[in-house]
Amino acid sequence: MKSKLSMILFILILGSTLTTALVSVDNFTREPIARNKAKKLQKSILSLLGFAYTKDSLSESFSENIKTHKLAEVTFYQAKTSGYLAFEIHGMGLWGPIHGTIALTPNLQKIHGISIIHQEETPGLGGRISEAEFLDRFKGKNITNGLIIQPPGKALADNEVDGITGATLSCNAFEIILNNEIKKYISIIKESK
Repeated sequence: MKSKLSMILFILILGSTLTTALVSVDNFTREPIARNKAKKLQKSILSLLGFAYTKDSLSESFSENIKTHKLAEVTFYQAKTSGYLAFEIHGMGLWGPIHGTIALTPNLQKIHGISIIHQEETPGLGGRISEAEFLDRFKGKNITNGLIIQPPGKALADNEVDGITGATLSCNAFEIILNNEIKKYISIIKESK
């Protein structure tokens, strides 16, 4: 009986100690993680909108070149000189979340560029959605009737993009994310005018 009581006491002490350690580590790392996420977002937006920056000039370049707008529950970013608009995109891919940014022309009709900040798709297959070769296919595509990712070599219309061989399900998920996020942001932006 005494050994069982000692075992239970040991487990309670160990559990409490580990829980306290985990909470402490979470509190200690929360702010640096948030800062790093903000820096990744700033880098992505500056790159998409064509602004140069260095590690030391990131915040300064962002504040000089980008105006931040908050409407309803969304935040979007506007290049001060060109008027291009950028915003974050989030959604579920085939194997995990996809997070990135997209930039649109000032008339909200065409894609200026897309960048992926984080994705968990299969390396060498669906993971290729984050490669410049694939993302560059979206530049200049018309979004007024929605984007369509076609099988490789089949994109013909101005709102169609060639997909990636062997990554049909990841491309389908990416198409849904893009169309949903674009529709949401454009609706909020137009309502605010």
